[in-house]
Amino acid sequence: MNTRQYQYILAIAEYGNISKAAEQLYISQSGLNQQLLRIEKELGARLFERDTHHLKITEAGEIVAAHAREAMFREERMHIQLQDVLDSSVGEIRLNLAMEQGTQLFCAVFPIFHEKYPRVTFKLEDHKVYDQYELLLDKKLDIGMAMITKREISELEYVHLAYERFLLGVPAAHPLAAMYQPTADGDYPEMDLYLCKEEPFSLMFSGSTMRQAIDPCFESAGFKPYVMFESRMNHVAALMVKGGICLTILPESQAKLYGDIRWFRLAANPIWESCLIYHHENPPRKSARYFIDLAVSKADFLGVRSKPAW
Repeated sequence: MNTRQYQYILAIAEYGNISKAAEQLYISQSGLNQQLLRIEKELGARLFERDTHHLKITEAGEIVAAHAREAMFREERMHIQLQDVLDSSVGEIRLNLAMEQGTQLFCAVFPIFHEKYPRVTFKLEDHKVYDQYELLLDKKLDIGMAMITKREISELEYVHLAYERFLLGVPAAHPLAAMYQPTADGDYPEMDLYLCKEEPFSLMFSGSTMRQAIDPCFESAGFKPYVMFESRMNHVAALMVKGGICLTILPESQAKLYGDIRWFRLAANPIWESCLIYHHENPPRKSARYFIDLAVSKADFLGVRSKPAW
């Protein structure tokens, strides 16, 4: 089978409909149908079960489609590698940014990157960690960025950026803020989380990697928090605390942006790791490797300890 035939099979598998697949491929419906019949005859296997409106892929079709995707990917990689040899100054990098931290890091890195690779563009995306994993494994994303509690997927390469701790945020006018006193080591004072068991919280959404890091703190403290707000944005949680509405737990890189909130260490000392991620079989091209190196060099702010505002 040739590249064009692979495209036919993958389009039909994606749309489950000859008409829609033909439209996507810019050929006639009858022409695509004839091509499918020819391929099935050559392979001696039925690739799709047909009814009036839909084509359902068969087991044989799944095998052919899997090989087609792999062949198409390898051809794409060949062209990318050739482009790196011939002219690495052009191309596109599909990059995922992780919440506010990712945006800050990208803005610190891009001006330097752009000086060296002014014609390399970025397609910036925003996916949850497990959605990133799927996209990376499907080779639909070049570089992911995630804050994780463990390195779970063996097929992925994790490039370390920083380790970061979490801090408990309390409104300045809250009675618990009276415990915000100078410490001998110059760090934030420590709060017993159990003292907050009757308080409402604003936290990252349930199932997020941030919750994987901080939920065990509540379990260790012996209570389940009343979560008044869930969000994907640290800024929302911080503003809720600043307004005196609730408490929160945030990564230190974000907590230190809000000096008018009283921040406390937790006895459990929850941390996570910031990483850039890519697939072993889809290594970054030359320009993307340069971006990763810059990101590593500029990621110190993610793990730098801040100072309490006494």
